[in-house]
Amino acid sequence: MTAYEIMLKTNRYMIRGGEYSDAEKIGIAQQLHQNRITDGKMRVAPYSYPKFFIPPYNSGKALPTIIPMSAKTFQVGDNAYEFEILRLIRMFATEEEDELSNMLDVTSERLKHTCFGYKSCGDCECFEASIVVLRYLTFAEPNNTSWIEKQLAIYHKHFADKRRSAGVQRYFWLCLSNMPFDIAEGEIKKQRENILTQLRQSHKIKGEHDDINLYVMRNTLARLPEFSYLSNRKPYEQAGQLHFSLS
Repeated sequence: MTAYEIMLKTNRYMIRGGEYSDAEKIGIAQQLHQNRITDGKMRVAPYSYPKFFIPPYNSGKALPTIIPMSAKTFQVGDNAYEFEILRLIRMFATEEEDELSNMLDVTSERLKHTCFGYKSCGDCECFEASIVVLRYLTFAEPNNTSWIEKQLAIYHKHFADKRRSAGVQRYFWLCLSNMPFDIAEGEIKKQRENILTQLRQSHKIKGEHDDINLYVMRNTLARLPEFSYLSNRKPYEQAGQLHFSLS
């Protein structure tokens, strides 16, 4: 299994509410390290692409993110690939590793040299890349509220610039599901009615992981005290469509 496949499988399991034992966590972190690619071809601008976990070739196509955002550039998928692996290692490490700490420091510094990671750019696919960075900040820089708020401002300023795929908004909700709650609370309240509307709708089943979107919505909304009762509720299938009960 490739590091990309391990990353997707692990994230999907946890988003659905699954939990790993300590031994399993260590095993996953080891597998990610063992499947690490470090000698891939550097893409264009050195600051804009991964340094420690080089994405696989993938037949020359951009890697889909956990919640696909229809981003076509490598900038989005490649960074999400490295960020998600670093996130899992950070979560599953038995102690703060010097190597991991260095990776996070270097990655954060790298992002400060990018327009999508630090300079409030929302043009083209820098907008999608800025949301990927927001997800990174929730675990790598959780106390850097000014940086997190800067990325949030990009989202609110540019989301309505043009028609976005549904995945863009849902990836934003994925960020909110793990963001420090003192920042996330107000943002989730802004998204509350939109999430509720989508949870009340039926959703066509196109693939085996379509339920992930509903779990992301559930996890995000359940962070609010009045919706905490939803935290263990699961989507269900009926007549070939997915549904979620709010009552």
